[in-house]
Formats: sequence, C-alpha cells, structure tokens
Amino acid sequence: MLAAAWVQAIAAVVTAAAVLYAVIVWAWNRRPRGVVEWIKDRYFPPRVSLEAGLRTARKFARSGHPPYTPTQGTVSPEQPRDYLLAKVTETVWAAAADPDPNLTPVQNYLAALAGNAGTSAARDFALGVLTERVRQEENGWPDQRADPGGKRGAHGTGASHLCLLESKHLVENAIYAIGEPPDTSA
Repeated sequence: MLAAAWVQAIAAVVTAAAVLYAVIVWAWNRRPRGVVEWIKDRYFPPRVSLEAGLRTARKFARSGHPPYTPTQGTVSPEQPRDYLLAKVTETVWAAAADPDPNLTPVQNYLAALAGNAGTSAARDFALGVLTERVRQEENGWPDQRADPGGKRGAHGTGASHLCLLESKHLVENAIYAIGEPPDTSA
C-alpha cells in the first residue's frame, strides 16, 4: 500500500515537471522579439572598466584589424552602451596612431559614455584601450597566433614601426579632459 502511494507521488511529480517544461518551451517560442536583448541590457549591462578596455583592445589586436563600428547618428548618452564602448574603442585606437583628426571624436564618444556609465568608468575603459594599443605596438604585436614576434619590429626597429609613445600623452590629455570644466583662463 505504501509503495503504491510512492509510485503515484513520483508519477505526479514527473507529470508536473513535463507539463512545466512544455509550458516553458511554448512560452519561449512565443516570446516577443527583442525580449532577450532587453533582459540582457537591463540586468546584465556590459562592464565599463580598465580591464574591459584591455580585453576589448586585445581582441582587435589579435584579429589584426583596427576596430570599426558604423556610426548611428548623433552621439548621445542615450545610445546603447555596447555601441558607445565600440566607438570609444575605435576612436581611441585611431587617435593613438594619428591624434590630430581623431581627438575630437574621442572626446565626443567618451563624453557620451561618461553620461551613460559614469566619468571614472569611461576614463578607465578608454585608458585600458589606449594602454593595450600602445603596448601591442611597442612589443611588435603578433599578427598570428603561431607568429610570436609578429611582422612588425618592436620599439625603435624597422620602417614599419609606428611609435605611439610620442602621441600617447595627447590622447591621455583628451581622455582626462572629459568631465572637467573648460579652461577659460586664456
């Protein structure tokens, strides 16, 4: 008698679990499009930190291609954080090699990211990207995984070397200028 009660209880639990699983699968397939992205953005926003900047820059250094993200209209803090992180990475990467035309976009995208994630976090992210970009260039960054030395020479060697140490301070000054009141003493 007791064994039959246990069998019946186990059968009820298995049936309930199967029905619950079927309802979850049915609801998942009928969800409105974009819900997963909304949940991900709302509860798991991308990290904005020095380490995230380093990781992002390493990803592009491994690929051998500079970062590129298509522009999505006027820069504002209301744009998605992933987009702002990608544009800050792209502009800091470009400004490290050629600061003159690229410092204004760095400041624009960094100001938008600062409005979205906070000034300190935005600065840390940009400094992480810049630090990794300069480190990769100065170490003769590898072009392929199996090529530890890369095709470029390390600091001060070869015609293909682009010394980023000379322009690094200009980009750092642009990064640190975000969030500070403008200097009107001149």
